[in-house]
Amino acid sequence: MLGINMYAITFLASVIMLILLIYISKNQNVMYYLLVFLSIMICNMGNYALSTAESLDAALLGHRLLYMGSTFVPIFMLFAIMKLCRMEIPAWLVICLLSMCTMVLYFAFSVGKRTAFYKNVSIATENGMTYLIKEYGPMHKLYMVYLFISIGLMIGVIFYSLLMKNIPRQVVFCILMMVIITTVCYLFRRISGSTFELITIAYIFDDILFLVLIRRIGKYEVMESIANSLNENSSYGYLVFDQKKRYVGCNEKAKEYLPEVENQKIDAHLDIKSVPGLYHYFGSWLEEPITDEQKCLIESEERVLECKFKILYPGKSKKIDGYLIELNDDTQQQKYLKLLNNYNKDLKKEVRKKTEYVNKLQERIVLGMADMIENRDTNTGGHVKRTSEVIKIFINELKKYAEEYKFPDEFLTSVVKAAPMHDLGKIAVDDRILRKPGKFTPEEFDEMKKHSEKGAEIVGQILDGVENEAFVRIAKNIAHYHHEKWNGEGYPDKLSGIGIPPEARIMALADVFDALVSKRCYKEKMDYDNAFRIIEESLGSHFDPELGKIFLRCRPQLESFYNSVE
Repeated sequence: MLGINMYAITFLASVIMLILLIYISKNQNVMYYLLVFLSIMICNMGNYALSTAESLDAALLGHRLLYMGSTFVPIFMLFAIMKLCRMEIPAWLVICLLSMCTMVLYFAFSVGKRTAFYKNVSIATENGMTYLIKEYGPMHKLYMVYLFISIGLMIGVIFYSLLMKNIPRQVVFCILMMVIITTVCYLFRRISGSTFELITIAYIFDDILFLVLIRRIGKYEVMESIANSLNENSSYGYLVFDQKKRYVGCNEKAKEYLPEVENQKIDAHLDIKSVPGLYHYFGSWLEEPITDEQKCLIESEERVLECKFKILYPGKSKKIDGYLIELNDDTQQQKYLKLLNNYNKDLKKEVRKKTEYVNKLQERIVLGMADMIENRDTNTGGHVKRTSEVIKIFINELKKYAEEYKFPDEFLTSVVKAAPMHDLGKIAVDDRILRKPGKFTPEEFDEMKKHSEKGAEIVGQILDGVENEAFVRIAKNIAHYHHEKWNGEGYPDKLSGIGIPPEARIMALADVFDALVSKRCYKEKMDYDNAFRIIEESLGSHFDPELGKIFLRCRPQLESFYNSVE
């Protein structure tokens, strides 16, 4: 029963190997590998069927399945090995071997009816396992000739591949091991006379090795496809490394740019002893974590190469499949840049001066417009200047937490610059409302609330043409949403929580605080204790609770500022 169980296990294992092949190959061309795996599965199925047969007819059916698989295995294995070794498969070889294979199958399938393959055949049972007792006929020698021709061709392919530099030695040695083990297992059965076909286990070993090699050979196909598809652009060279940063291959242009690459072994890490030049150029990069689109320059007496490091991903997967180094002859560009270097330095100074002048002029225009609005609004005199200072104090405190809240320096600087524009929309509010002493009626308040939307429009018009799109967006958001509340009860769009842009949440704290501690025509200024108490009690309802806590930490600086302007 042990033999039957072993046949069953090897049959199931061959089915699993076939499924794994289909799963891992995906976008690869695996026709020959698929045929090998199918043939092995049929062979193992035949062995299992023969071992469990209870009659001669059933045993012969299993025998036919066995020969169908075992006859096709050598030819398809040969073709698969040639593909792994990057060799063309001649049409004449396919025709000759398939012709021999067909003849062998014809005579193997005639067993029990004719005596050409087996003169006599019967069944016997040993330890619960059925096997055939046969006397070989003259045509069985054809099968042996076919087998030894196939094995001889495989060995020839292997030794030829050892002479080729573009075939990794690990791949060739794995193939050699596969052929040796399979051949030894077959010969052991023939010499020892054992009733158990040990070759079924060898076939599973072959499947496993093929899966490993197919997975590995995909890296070389990546290199080949890159070289073929991009080699038309004669100025680019490509070096490919696998996910463990072992060298896989390169195109011809890379060899022209870096002749020392010819000495680099395939499937090996860069070696400072054998390829010191390559190691000097790329060793430190490949030893450290690589991010996509890293760049460096390689300078020699002849040329300057621009190198880009790219990460290769298989399909849509985020798992790294390898690395690509792209080489481009950048000699002329670098010479040109060196000639312009001094000129660029002077030009940058002039541009910086002009930019600073334009920025200051723009700020003065904005502040002028804000002053003009405040001259119309009798209720909020000095509000823009005070809130701008409050924002500066608040931003200085926020910088301590910039990393935690992921606030870039550019963002915080933009908030300070945009703060004076937060009430520009009031320019569109009617004088009778804007200059009204005392509180507004509900209708008047509805009109006043429109200043936030109008403000965003006006800011957009003022900053039209400004190249810094992030600053324009921040300025518009501050004008548009600084009256929104954390609980969604603000205006104009009733945004809530983190749906309110962070710049608007920052402005809201400064805007309300100034309103509380400043005198208006309809109220006296509030003392600091009550003002900060109201801010604290409004965290989570009116204001962002986290930003609000940071704002409360600014109390000493805020009190000092407001005391200085009284």
